[in-house]
Amino acid sequence: MRKYCLLLLLAISLVSCDDSGVTVQDSIGRLNDIMVVIENEDWEGALGDSIRKEFARPILGIVREEPLFTLNHVKPSAFKGILTKSRNYLWVKKDQDTSMVNVKKNAYANPQIGVVVRGTDAQDIADLITSNADDIIQVFNKGEVKRKQKLMERVALNTDRIQKSFGIDITFPRAYHYGIYKGEIKPDFYWLRRRIKEGTMDFMIYEVPFERIKRDSNTVKDIIKVRDSISAEKILVDEPGVFQTEPIFTPYLNESQIDGRFAFETKGTWEVKNKFMAGPFVNYAIYNKDRNTWLMIEGYVSAPNSVQRDYLFEIESILKSVDFIESNDTEDKADKD
Repeated sequence: MRKYCLLLLLAISLVSCDDSGVTVQDSIGRLNDIMVVIENEDWEGALGDSIRKEFARPILGIVREEPLFTLNHVKPSAFKGILTKSRNYLWVKKDQDTSMVNVKKNAYANPQIGVVVRGTDAQDIADLITSNADDIIQVFNKGEVKRKQKLMERVALNTDRIQKSFGIDITFPRAYHYGIYKGEIKPDFYWLRRRIKEGTMDFMIYEVPFERIKRDSNTVKDIIKVRDSISAEKILVDEPGVFQTEPIFTPYLNESQIDGRFAFETKGTWEVKNKFMAGPFVNYAIYNKDRNTWLMIEGYVSAPNSVQRDYLFEIESILKSVDFIESNDTEDKADKD
């Protein structure tokens, strides 16, 4: 019962806890960093271990372990001045009478998400963090994705051709370019690429009939079959290689939503068969009820010698920027063109 009450408080606080009477300034901090405000002895003990276990948990879909968030510790007496401008903070407080999780939005800076966890002792706080960790992570992640999307919108690539083909808006930064398949860009398949220091980041966008992916015990197999059949044909690699899903480890599958529409989220590893090339991918199969199809959008990274968390986060932010254009809106735009 305690968890449900806390989750209700969490949801209410996220909407209503904009502190008034505080000078709001631009927040600071790198994406996916969290400032943990906690006494030194608690950070170094079992409570700190609980925090690290939840918020520095390994990212799914990466062979090499990388933390979900980077945690920076400061004791409460030092949390002042510029440190209070941290875009994300987790504040642990002991209170003899209260056990609760509270979210404060833009309390000291803008944009900013602060999560305050109050408990009667270290064990009580650890229990609160463990039972509410997934929801707290979602709060932080949602804020970071929104921030990343705003940054990308400032340098957005023209995606009118994607909108015309699939009826969606999607935000790519101009660092990406349209890949050429056999000398041309076809309107039923888009391959977008970005060169990074260590390799490339790529996206595929296409549609398949609704019947190709069923919502049952074979969903993962259906998605693998679809992506392998398309990528083997469309993604050009050196012979005799074939771009495919790594066959040893079954990808992670979750049900999700993109722009309010049902979607399968798949995270796994791609490889080029017969070549020493591999990396992580994130795939969304989004049900497009207007066309009775699955819109397939996938991002993947080829950067074997680098830390990949930030690249995967950019992929996530791009995928979650998808906005379906209503039929009337699309027709109005076509008339204006």
